[in-house]
Amino acid sequence: MEYTRRDLALAYLKAHDMPESGPTPPESLAARLKTYHKELLRGLRHLFGFSLEGEPALRFFFHSVAHSYRSNTHPLSGMLEGGLLYKRVEGTGTLEVCEELARLHRQSQERHVDLVEMILALAKPDNGEIVTSEQLEAIGVDDEEPTDPDFEWY
Repeated sequence: MEYTRRDLALAYLKAHDMPESGPTPPESLAARLKTYHKELLRGLRHLFGFSLEGEPALRFFFHSVAHSYRSNTHPLSGMLEGGLLYKRVEGTGTLEVCEELARLHRQSQERHVDLVEMILALAKPDNGEIVTSEQLEAIGVDDEEPTDPDFEWY
């Protein structure tokens, strides 16, 4: 796989720490994904030679954007089974509004990534570098995202 600066921006957003709703076991998918995103970011930052350390204003702005990205949801976010709700509101226009909000949510998430790309470019202009899976592997970063075939989130 090849990674661009946009992937670095997305890695920054996905690795951003958010308050936990409760403790998660280290073997859970949630915990494994958190570790994966932090490691991927570490590897990409290293290989792209990138840091926001000397940029306090940009770091402050980035944290605000990342918090917004991570807390941005829509009414059906995280709903695993909505059959009863769907039956109850069917034909009222409610689901159509929820679908519109979900579409706007996806657009908002993409614009957050765009904004982080801009922040990164202010700190270090993008020169079109590409990082590969092989380069990540060479520095000890596994870029295969963990999955849970049993769909057990926690």
